Amino acid sequence: MPRQIFIILTLIFLPLCAFAENLISNVINISADSTGYIFVVDKANQKMLVVKSDAPSDIKIVNKYKITTGRRSGDKERRGDLKTPEGIYYIDGRVPSSNLTPKFGPIAFSLDYPNFVDRLQKRNGSNIWIHGRDEAIKDFITEGCISMENNQILGLRKYIDIDQTPVIILDNLSDYSVDQAEYKSTINRWSEFTNGWARSWDSGDIPAYCSYYDPKYVDGSGRNLAKFKEYKSRLEKTYKWKTVIIDKVFVLISDKETHLKFRQRYLSPTFYSEGQKNLTLIPTKSQWKIIRETFETSSPRISTAEMIEQFLNGWEVAWEKQGIEDYLAFYAPDFFGGGYDLTGWRKYKSDLFQSVKKVSVERSGLKVQSTEKHVWNVTFRQIYQADGYRDVGEKTMTIKGFPGDLKIINEEWRESN
Repeated sequence: MPRQIFIILTLIFLPLCAFAENLISNVINISADSTGYIFVVDKANQKMLVVKSDAPSDIKIVNKYKITTGRRSGDKERRGDLKTPEGIYYIDGRVPSSNLTPKFGPIAFSLDYPNFVDRLQKRNGSNIWIHGRDEAIKDFITEGCISMENNQILGLRKYIDIDQTPVIILDNLSDYSVDQAEYKSTINRWSEFTNGWARSWDSGDIPAYCSYYDPKYVDGSGRNLAKFKEYKSRLEKTYKWKTVIIDKVFVLISDKETHLKFRQRYLSPTFYSEGQKNLTLIPTKSQWKIIRETFETSSPRISTAEMIEQFLNGWEVAWEKQGIEDYLAFYAPDFFGGGYDLTGWRKYKSDLFQSVKKVSVERSGLKVQSTEKHVWNVTFRQIYQADGYRDVGEKTMTIKGFPGDLKIINEEWRESN
């Protein structure tokens, strides 16, 4: 059981040859198990790379494609300007075949242009696709889409996961080429940013926490930055404590916007949540600031009472099965209860398990209260039956830890009618 819960971002530095050319400053895998496939479009050199990472900091090129983009240079600003947008987008659908004339080839995928940052900057237009072509590929011949040869677009399908596959569109990929020292600096900078954001939230330093947000930030409930700061300050007074843990972090970077993605686990005296946090950042006065924040739960939010209930269900099953190792896995090394330390508890329970054939445990009236960080005082009514024996009473426990690593540090029993 952990003595302390804190935020960890694992950094692994590999030799430069382990990384894809020019990509190390646009796709940064800090601690994610895998990034999935990411498309990186280089408008200046008319190429698109497919990259992914199967382990932290191991970015590799999976495939390269010759492409063509908009007839005019620069970032897209308005409908009909013949420019290909620049930024970070997601493939949000496959274009119906009925919408494809021969010039678009056999298949096309749409991008979510204009995205949030585009709309913030008053850019407009629509129907930016990645599609095939019924003629030879020549540089800069589309109306704003990304186009490739028909046989190439058909092979691209295996890399695409709708609403998940990102497309980083850059004016010139070579501008982002860095050496090993610069690469390490980039990883450190984004690790410090992400860790600082999480640490300030975890510690309750709301002014420091809100300094990571752009002045134009508006949260999902419509609160501007000032109201958001007031809201977070009120929450600090509501909860006695909280813990924020982030991991599985990776970063997608363009000069227009940056996306930070990571798993976020949040524990308070009353509830626990876990899911994917996505932060969108824009450059503001030479600094990156958060302009948008979304959170997608990976499992339903549960109350700490439910969390303790689930823990006790496992404890109860282990007790009824009378497997001493499985049962003792629910207890902390520094456990003390009923006059026993963990060693004495092991002997006491081992003797009991060997003396009876069948055990039944029933619980009711669970009460849970948090007295300090990561500590819960728990009481419930317990009915214990073993062979012909039966007793009824109140069980009191102190449980400590974090979801997935809870342990009993004290247990007392008082018989009642």
